[in-house]
Amino acid sequence: MKPTRLKERISPMSNLSLTRLATASRLLFFAGLLPFAQAAAPPTPMTADLHKAKGVTCVDCHGNAKKKTFVAAQTCLRCHGPAEDLVKKTAAVKPENPHDSPHWGPAMECNICHRQHEKPVNWCNHCHAYGFKVP
Repeated sequence: MKPTRLKERISPMSNLSLTRLATASRLLFFAGLLPFAQAAAPPTPMTADLHKAKGVTCVDCHGNAKKKTFVAAQTCLRCHGPAEDLVKKTAAVKPENPHDSPHWGPAMECNICHRQHEKPVNWCNHCHAYGFKVP
């Protein structure tokens, strides 16, 4: 019996199965790499880092405090306000304008969502499922 090449011995139907198996194997391989790719992604910059990049110093917000101090909304509004303008600027954010909360109006403290030295938090999502991103 004359030896035949492997390609000649495989039926067209088997060839299709091998193609599917190879494709599935590649997909599983790359899916296995996904967690490593996500872990290597650059972290979201802290708001304090963004301020520093624009030349805002610690003293500009915290004064001459020796320890980390809470910064009131009035301090933020010196640059980002007045509150009425901030409400207008974010009026298109849906389903609710985060700077004109149905619960607190425009009087909510900025630090509730905008954590200067930590990752920002979408505080509304403690109860709601709003998809807007907090810088």
